Amino acid sequence: MTILLQLALIFGICLMGEAISALLPIVFPGSICAMLILLVLLCAKIVKIDQLAPTGPWLQKNMAFFFLPANISIMEEFGLISQFWLRLLFVGIATTIITFAVAAGAATLAIVIQDKIRGKRMQTAQTEGEQPVQGGGK
Repeated sequence: MTILLQLALIFGICLMGEAISALLPIVFPGSICAMLILLVLLCAKIVKIDQLAPTGPWLQKNMAFFFLPANISIMEEFGLISQFWLRLLFVGIATTIITFAVAAGAATLAIVIQDKIRGKRMQTAQTEGEQPVQGGGK
């Protein structure tokens, strides 16, 4: 499949997601609908990952192109935004720190839960007289 056909398939799925989102009685992002459609198509093996894999690096190389409309809109409204630049800077820094802290906390919690599960499995194996299986991790 050429990159053009792969892009057509991806954009077609995105269009379907937007259409479904518009038909829903609740507000739901079309991009999320599109990702769910793609997930279903991949799980059902209607679309194979090999058919779309070459498009990923191409999209990454040309990612800046997709941010042009947003950047141009920001530049057009710079007069309005410039009044609030200090607030926007504070919000950007604060949300970055909060996001980092939440991600670190979630990762730490996941590690603790995995360690507890691993410990229970090892205790069960030892009480049953089996040789405990050491997984990756620490």
